Amino acid sequence: MQTVDYLLIGPAHPFRGGIAQTQNELALSLIRLGKTVQLFTFKKLYPNFLFPGESQYTSEAKPDLLEIKIDLHSYNPFNWIKTAKKINTINPKVVVFRYYNPLLAFCYSGIINNLNDRIKKVALVDNWIHHESKFYDEILNKLFSKKIDSFITLSDNVALELKKQINSNIFSGFHPISNNLPKIISKSKARKKLGWDNNSPVVLFYGLIRPYKGLDDLLKAFAKPPLNLSNVKLAITGEFYESINKYQAIIKKLKLEDKIYLIPKFSDTKSTQLYFSSADVVALTYKSATQSGVISLAYHFETPILVTNLLGLKTPIVNDNTGLVCSHEPEDISIKLMEMLKLDRNIIYIRNIKRSLKKYSWEEYSKHIINFIEKIN
Repeated sequence: MQTVDYLLIGPAHPFRGGIAQTQNELALSLIRLGKTVQLFTFKKLYPNFLFPGESQYTSEAKPDLLEIKIDLHSYNPFNWIKTAKKINTINPKVVVFRYYNPLLAFCYSGIINNLNDRIKKVALVDNWIHHESKFYDEILNKLFSKKIDSFITLSDNVALELKKQINSNIFSGFHPISNNLPKIISKSKARKKLGWDNNSPVVLFYGLIRPYKGLDDLLKAFAKPPLNLSNVKLAITGEFYESINKYQAIIKKLKLEDKIYLIPKFSDTKSTQLYFSSADVVALTYKSATQSGVISLAYHFETPILVTNLLGLKTPIVNDNTGLVCSHEPEDISIKLMEMLKLDRNIIYIRNIKRSLKKYSWEEYSKHIINFIEKIN
């Protein structure tokens, strides 16, 4: 039986969301580079009562070429042993554990404890210091890290966090742009389908709504000059992982009803195409961040980006001159957004995005990590 080069463990199809999508993309890019790849994903990831959204799963088709085993149970220790035995039978050269939540340390450690020593154990880390931290995070991170041979990341910021706490081989990466996104469509066509005003600039806030993402600050910015004196609209598109009432109260208090498009549901591929094609600027007014897949989406759809002054967000924006960096103050957010919406500035940012696209490909990322992993003894 042919040895598998890479076995990836973590959310993949049929799970929805950025982690699963990028897991699929990583596997496909490794295959395109001539590697044999299998994926193990979860048959049970979260207990239903702990999941804050409507569904953990996508209705979209599985990507072609991918071999995905839906077999892993995140909180059943007997399953971890069975999974490790299956992996040992497959005998991959490298197992890559997708690590984005400290609670996964139990499951992943249980698997690693039963793996053959000759298999390289690599962690692809999305978040090391969690956005909504708990007292046990550092303990679980240490438990997991002791069992890993090397670490790869999707941002300089996460790599720096790891280097402060771990003496290991760490690859400082970047967040690649998906190869499987639909093409941009004309702004007028996209807005017509959504029923949005074609004569007003649109700022897009995209993705799951969570406290650390700073939507409250962005809403307050729309009540500050110069935004409050403009005809700029704010489109809020995403499933709420906290009470929507909090934000509806802010909108009502600030009398922003006429300035808001509110679509409180998970964005599938088609709706994502419409939202980004309609937008003039994407706003990431996050209060904390390690990196964001929203930036790679904005690059694909050639939409300039406003980010707060966080290392995990601002690095590509500053390096590529594809938008502006703001503080968390609503007044500054308001001023920076109006600057970005000036036609001459907007054109410059779009031109710079187009120039930067090639360096953020999945193939480029995968070439780097293959070289990094295969040099590790």
